[in-house]
Amino acid sequence: MRLFKMKLCHVLLVGCTCAIYSSAANADNTFQESKYIDPFLGLEFSSFVSAGYGFDDNVFNQLDDHIIGSNFYFLKPSMSILGHRNTKDFGFYYSGNYRKYNNDIASYQGTSDQNYDDHNLTGVFTWELGFRHHLELLANYEIGHEALGTGVTNGFYFSDDAPLGQHATFDLFSITSPIQKTNKRANIKYTYGAKGAKGNIVFDLLQDRLNYDNYYKGPFSTYLNNENMIETDANIIFKYQYTERTRFDYKLIYKNYNYKDNQRDNDDFIIAFSLMSQITGKSKIEAMVSKVQKKMQDDNFSSIDWNVSYKWQPTDYSTLFVKSKSEGKEPENTGDFIKSFENSITWQHQFLGHITSSLSYKHISDKYQIRERTDRYDNVVFNLHYLFRPKIEFIFDYQYALFHTNKSTDPVLINDENYERRLGYEKNQFGLSVKVAI
Repeated sequence: MRLFKMKLCHVLLVGCTCAIYSSAANADNTFQESKYIDPFLGLEFSSFVSAGYGFDDNVFNQLDDHIIGSNFYFLKPSMSILGHRNTKDFGFYYSGNYRKYNNDIASYQGTSDQNYDDHNLTGVFTWELGFRHHLELLANYEIGHEALGTGVTNGFYFSDDAPLGQHATFDLFSITSPIQKTNKRANIKYTYGAKGAKGNIVFDLLQDRLNYDNYYKGPFSTYLNNENMIETDANIIFKYQYTERTRFDYKLIYKNYNYKDNQRDNDDFIIAFSLMSQITGKSKIEAMVSKVQKKMQDDNFSSIDWNVSYKWQPTDYSTLFVKSKSEGKEPENTGDFIKSFENSITWQHQFLGHITSSLSYKHISDKYQIRERTDRYDNVVFNLHYLFRPKIEFIFDYQYALFHTNKSTDPVLINDENYERRLGYEKNQFGLSVKVAI
């Protein structure tokens, strides 16, 4: 391990010691947002902001060359507006994520700029149309990014010399900043059945549009356009409350994925059964098993998927979460289908009433169905929250990520040409921040 990890251990130990032995005024064990009621319209306003400092030891997610670390500053504002009129409820939510790195990298094309600002806007409207009729509308607009070396640039790397042909280098495609993208989501949900009744039927229609902001030219511009996608879902769900502790859901799901390249269009037909049960006062299980039939342009795939999570809370201040999941991911532009398996465990513990810790480990295995390739992702996340006052919270966050594959030079298809990649990376990231209700 690098020297950075040794230093991080010392920082973590000091932070834990200071938090445990700090003397602070008594406060509730949960952060409280500031809330203001408009006396004229009756709207409820609440907001908070997080600001802090962090360090990333592999900003560009590189395998073995140009592994550049940088400290950064970040700001995360959040606000909400809630309202209620008779049988109607509505809400507006905003969250942002601004980050500025201090170090960049000089390559053949010059200096890159990894700073970004993400925004998320959500509007929710619910309407009780009657005793048995309930309507919910949701709209979401997100302006985000993909860090270099992930997503559509997974395995891309830097070149110190003139860009090499047929090699997926950032220099060759003039990529010097994170890949910008927008998500537009609209959802309408109608529920038939009285609240608290044993049975309800839900009709759910959703559309999600993913678009990459394309400021590029040449082959990469075509490649990026072909990654844009429109997902349309139609669901029918029958919910049956078997007992006060147990509920069964029966689902029929249709998913349509539409790309600019029609050869990538595909459909999912899913039959699913789920169980939610409060087994005891200390344990709860949620499980879903589904039969999935994927219809593609040139081939069809079928699989049995699952999503099982178990919560065990032996005491009020300690909780354990265990999760296992299997799903089929969207085929990449080569047409290869990916079967993904995920297992994770999370432990949350509270100390002295106002110090909360969370430690989680997640392992993902992505197996390609056509070519001999398996990707593995290991992620460790540790959080320590110290509630100094009900509206002031200090947070320490550490993340470790490892991506390794048995095919580290697997090429990517760009405009009908194969470009060699260098897949895999290891990175550590930590942050110290303060969260304040305003």
